[in-house]
Amino acid sequence: MYKKILLPIDHTDPNSWEKALPLAREEAAHHGAELSVVTVIPEILKLPNLPDNYGDGAADFVKNEVAKLVQESGDALPVSVHQGSVYREILKEAHAQDVDLIIMASAKGDFPDYVLGPNVARVVRHANCSVHVVRI
Repeated sequence: MYKKILLPIDHTDPNSWEKALPLAREEAAHHGAELSVVTVIPEILKLPNLPDNYGDGAADFVKNEVAKLVQESGDALPVSVHQGSVYREILKEAHAQDVDLIIMASAKGDFPDYVLGPNVARVVRHANCSVHVVRI
């Protein structure tokens, strides 16, 4: 049913991948789908008091960290790093890859305050594919 699955994670927050990554691997294996990972870092502003090369290497550093994290839990997966708005960049990547399913973790919520973080809620609302929200 699914051919391409996208897993957005934040390498600094284990809650974003501890449950979602094994589930994504399982779904990809079950459907014979390609699984890829995306992470989004804040856009680095160029301010007048900062050196011109400020922030250089940030995307490469994050990509290496995510690749290590993913490889520790199984086989290596393709990793994309974007800068900017989290939900917008996830949606752009999903569209660019023509994914069938996005699997992502959500904030933990207890009754009656079930929580969908703002990025997860926006991805669910605007995605052109199915979105599986993993409760942490």
